Amino acid sequence: MRNRSGSRCAGARAARTICAAVLAVAATSAGCEARSALDRDALMDPGTCASCHPAEYRDWSGSMHAYASDDPVLFALDALGQRETDGALGSLCIGCHAPMAFATGAAAVAADVVDAPRALRGVTCYFCHQVDRVDGDHNGQLHLADDGVFRGGIADPVDTPAHGSAYSPLHDGDRLESSALCGSCHDVVSPAGVHIERTYAEWRESVFATSGPLGVSCSGCHMPGRSGPGADLPGAPQRRTHDHRMPGVDMALGPWPETEAQRQGIERDLGASLAAKLCVQPPGTEVEVTLDNVLVGHAWPSGVTHARRGWVELIAYAGGVPIFSSGDVADGQPVESLDDPQLWQMRSRLYDGDGNEVHTAWKAATVDADDLLPPAVTSDPTDPRFYHAVTRRYTLPGVPDRVTMRVRLRPVGLDLLPPLVDAGLLDPSVADALPTFTLASTELEWTADAGIGACVQ
Repeated sequence: MRNRSGSRCAGARAARTICAAVLAVAATSAGCEARSALDRDALMDPGTCASCHPAEYRDWSGSMHAYASDDPVLFALDALGQRETDGALGSLCIGCHAPMAFATGAAAVAADVVDAPRALRGVTCYFCHQVDRVDGDHNGQLHLADDGVFRGGIADPVDTPAHGSAYSPLHDGDRLESSALCGSCHDVVSPAGVHIERTYAEWRESVFATSGPLGVSCSGCHMPGRSGPGADLPGAPQRRTHDHRMPGVDMALGPWPETEAQRQGIERDLGASLAAKLCVQPPGTEVEVTLDNVLVGHAWPSGVTHARRGWVELIAYAGGVPIFSSGDVADGQPVESLDDPQLWQMRSRLYDGDGNEVHTAWKAATVDADDLLPPAVTSDPTDPRFYHAVTRRYTLPGVPDRVTMRVRLRPVGLDLLPPLVDAGLLDPSVADALPTFTLASTELEWTADAGIGACVQ
């Protein structure tokens, strides 16, 4: 263990989405063999892609890319931001959450997306596969060729009359530079110049962005490969195709396709992301918890870290009775409501120009990300930066005979939703849909049989 001491997704709308997904997959029964050249409107519709690429479409249909402009929290926050900034927030959100709706002029802010064609909503097949250039490392600075040629990571694509095909290093997950395509939307800088989301920057500063044996691109982790034909065509050659679920930590907050597959992907990746160690030190009233971000190519958690709520739950028992607890959060209880001076949270915090904590990007002047678990930055054990694990110490009121711990994560803090509900921008039922994940690798138990001074990991 490396160690470093340290401190308005309406039901009807969702039903239409699911229906569209089912119909699109059903269209594969017509086959892809007789495809003729498709016009731009057809190519822009993800449902068109389903007939030749059913597995990829199925994966994508349940992904957060497909859901990106159906998220009720997005609608609420963007509406609040437009209101509080008198429109100055502009396209900060919609440029990445519904890029084709924005690029075609169908939507200028999130509220407009409700009336946009379904084919333009979310992050679509057309959008990603038409990118031919990255013009900046944040806020979706991507250039679309818009030429009917679909770019991908296959070096020798088979000709098809449906559309043009071309190899692109930006779409080849075996090449580190492909991360620039993902990173352009997964780094966000506010109109005031505050770096609100840093997933791409975190990766670039990590050992995983290097050309050595540990180097791996964004899609190298989030789009694992599988063997199969690149298209549903007779005689199509076997390729290394990729899972398009792209799990992270967010899930759909209402009816949506493939939700169970999405949950499984999240739990799989989260479950092994951190290494944990639990030690009970002499004289028995001191407990040390160490967390090491070993298998993540960015900070943990990442993304909208000021909204994430990651925390350690630690409970000590004597004779079967709890004598100490920290981070013991009930279902439906906001983490922030705990009166818990020893609570270990993993999240960032936003502050305005006067040093007051704020919870929205447009009010932020600074970001404090010191409580995030950093990624590995070197594989050289002689480099002091190699040891990047974080340890916290807890003082107990007595000697325990059993201590349990686990790390838990909510994609969005429950404390952030009431202001949106009070503003009339969010249905209160959304809170009930927010998941709480437990990281399997961090579920540890120490017992007296191990002895004072012993560690479990």
